[in-house]
Amino acid sequence: MEISFSNPDYLRELAQKYSDLEIASRFGVRHGTIRYHRVKNGIPSFTEFTGKMKMVESGEIRRRGTHSKESSENLRVDYFHEITTPERAYWIGVLATDGCVSENSRISLSQTIRDAELVDTFAKTVGAEMFLKTRKIKNENFLGRSKTQIIRVVRFTSKQIAADLQKELIEKRKTKVLEVSPCAVLFPEAYFRGCLDGDGCVGKINFRFSSGSETWVDQARELIEQHTNHRLAKYRQISNQTNREVFILQGVRKDSAVLEWLYSENGGSNMLNRKFKRFKTYWLEKTSSYWKDKVGTRALVDSLPSVLDLESSR
Repeated sequence: MEISFSNPDYLRELAQKYSDLEIASRFGVRHGTIRYHRVKNGIPSFTEFTGKMKMVESGEIRRRGTHSKESSENLRVDYFHEITTPERAYWIGVLATDGCVSENSRISLSQTIRDAELVDTFAKTVGAEMFLKTRKIKNENFLGRSKTQIIRVVRFTSKQIAADLQKELIEKRKTKVLEVSPCAVLFPEAYFRGCLDGDGCVGKINFRFSSGSETWVDQARELIEQHTNHRLAKYRQISNQTNREVFILQGVRKDSAVLEWLYSENGGSNMLNRKFKRFKTYWLEKTSSYWKDKVGTRALVDSLPSVLDLESSR
């Protein structure tokens, strides 16, 4: 005669091999009954024991935190477990400034179609190519009446990746509370290059990072100054798209050494080609005297006249 599931030792042995539903079916009881006895005796579930989960219909075992067989087999869920290379630090920077982690551990990254390269490369890197989509959005609040925009997006679920991103201070609902990730200490060039590619801008006479978190901007400013001896200007403005407060860290022509530092070999090989080409064209090939003739001396020193310089206002 088989031992009863109410025996804690026997239930523990079963829970290491079977789900609550399978154990319940074996004894002809409700799965809630099995869960009650398991929790009462402090016995982990099959998923907690193994790190995997069983599908209800087929009994198939899949890696925990994935929604499909494809993602279970291909997704590199341990990619961000340890940030040991500039490449991984680069993607942490991209996700910190332009990615999203939702409450249900769904990770997403999107860009306009002209920068689809960034999304495609990220998806390939973490094995999420099957989740790539191209979408057309129409939002009068963001784009103006009767305007549409085509975006490239990758979105997938992984509890492990979400947990590893949290260790790099990429939290759920991070917009206002974001801080510079720990990996920026080891790989500052790669991390900030990722931030620039994610939600930054390389213009003809200035470059800038942006974030909804003033803390992130302050920390980034200090770290960049430590490595380059250039203190970038800090601004605050209201976004035209969201009508929310945005903090900007901006460099001008005299700060070109910061861009040269970001694009140095120490930062690895990952980069958004469109912004790198702008850097080469407007910052390496075109000198300050060229732009002085084009836009005037004042524009080379100050730009964004419509925003508030936080230091001068305090």
